[in-house]
Amino acid sequence: MPSPDPKLLGVVLCGGASKRMGRDKAALTTRQGQSFLEHAGRRLQEHCGTVCVSSSLQRETDFHRIPDPPESHGPISGIHASLSYARDHGFDACVFTPVDTPSLTSRDLQTLIDAFAGHRDQVVCAVSDQTPEHIEPLIAIYPVALVDIIGTSIDAGQYSPRRLLRSLPIITVPLSAASCRNINTPSDLDLHPPKP
Repeated sequence: MPSPDPKLLGVVLCGGASKRMGRDKAALTTRQGQSFLEHAGRRLQEHCGTVCVSSSLQRETDFHRIPDPPESHGPISGIHASLSYARDHGFDACVFTPVDTPSLTSRDLQTLIDAFAGHRDQVVCAVSDQTPEHIEPLIAIYPVALVDIIGTSIDAGQYSPRRLLRSLPIITVPLSAASCRNINTPSDLDLHPPKP
């Protein structure tokens, strides 16, 4: 596997309230005993020169936190804050993964990065191989050049990353449905425990 790219900022998105789960999803543990947050961060470290956590809350982790803005509008606010941070610190792009996709693999991330290598000016976005028309805007690589477009979208009251990406030229990369699956509820956790 190639060495981590110093121009890619890895970002774990974990700004949600975890209401359906009933507890903080970032603190859930994999079968290996790692928290979902640590698991996601370590997975990104294999590919990215620096890894941060996008979150409204201060969390117990060694990863630098990029705080959500006070008036957060969901994931798009975390994406925008992270891209702003990346631009200000000399990164080319952010590799985003949600904290609640523990079955996403390092190989999946490398597949996205390989696609991005030939299209560094476009978003590279995962799609489930079972529903290829349904893009996964939070399992994606966004170039920092999009920070102003995303800021304009937020200012206009458009908060859906999926809707935004439909208006942009993007590269889609099929991944397995298991890799793209979010763990949102206790039954999700019971039915689909993270792979070892």
